Amino acid sequence: MASMAFHKDCGKWRVFWHVTLPNGEVDKGSMSFKDRKKAKNFKEHCEERQNQLKKAIFVEDVFLDEAIIQWKDFCLGFTKATRYLYTREIDKFKTFLNGEVVYASELETAHIRDYLNYMLRKKLSNKTVNNILCAIKSLCKYITENYKLNNPAKDIKKLKEDPPNARFWTLEEYRRVLKNCPDYVQRWIRFIACTGLRAHEFCNLKWGNCDLEKRTITIIGKGRKKRTIGLNDIALGILEGVNKGERVIPDALVFVNDGGRALTRYNLAWHIGEACRDAGLPGGGPHAARHFFATQLLLRGVPIIKVSALLGHASVTTTQRHYSHILSADLSDVTSVLAV
Repeated sequence: MASMAFHKDCGKWRVFWHVTLPNGEVDKGSMSFKDRKKAKNFKEHCEERQNQLKKAIFVEDVFLDEAIIQWKDFCLGFTKATRYLYTREIDKFKTFLNGEVVYASELETAHIRDYLNYMLRKKLSNKTVNNILCAIKSLCKYITENYKLNNPAKDIKKLKEDPPNARFWTLEEYRRVLKNCPDYVQRWIRFIACTGLRAHEFCNLKWGNCDLEKRTITIIGKGRKKRTIGLNDIALGILEGVNKGERVIPDALVFVNDGGRALTRYNLAWHIGEACRDAGLPGGGPHAARHFFATQLLLRGVPIIKVSALLGHASVTTTQRHYSHILSADLSDVTSVLAV
């Protein structure tokens, strides 16, 4: 049974519940609400739960707040960047719900769609909204697998994203950038342009990830996915120049800033951006060097599926979306080989 009463001393509505579980144990307690409507909804939920018990269709439930706390512990297995993004977005989603959803089982597809539409009305890009959806899907999947509840996010599809408005260097621009930066920054740019590393992958590269004899580096990228990248003569020469034949410490960072300290993504972006400005370009950063790596491979006929694997993309579709202009130009004269 469940009951509801208003307490004048604290100005809140308190809901009391008393439920006998299938094993004979008694679950009882109370919860306070400032809003009468929310208190009434919670009381109705408690009564519905008791009816489910009587019909022998009881499913163990959990408070949404508790499920989120446990999910955040689960997120410790993600990369730092993913963990930060996911937990931040779920905290915003929880604020949007404004206490309307108390138990995890009460979270419905309509709540998620309402939130995504709310974010779209704030003029966020489809890509940003898709990132939010990924965080919510992760939470819902965790709740489904651990509490045997329905997944309200399962049937929500991602929005179609526009091709990224990225800066792509031409070969001539790339050479201009190299001429307008110090030697140590030139090494950074050339290494990224020869390996296609993301900024955080470059900054976190350690000697234990490098095998100079086999001419490879092993990267743990987004989603903890591992990939191996071969080193060409330029990239290998850069590592050998940094190493100088000395015995390496596996946990030591390969690239550091000019002061010998750990290199951050922001420090890396600032130095490369400065080189771009000195070269007369409107902008650019480490991702421009990564794009240069991909575009040069595609222009030289490397299959897109191989380029996608080297970039660490989740699917070839992602690669196609980023480099559709290269692929379209490459297809412009292929039919000339036909003589039918």
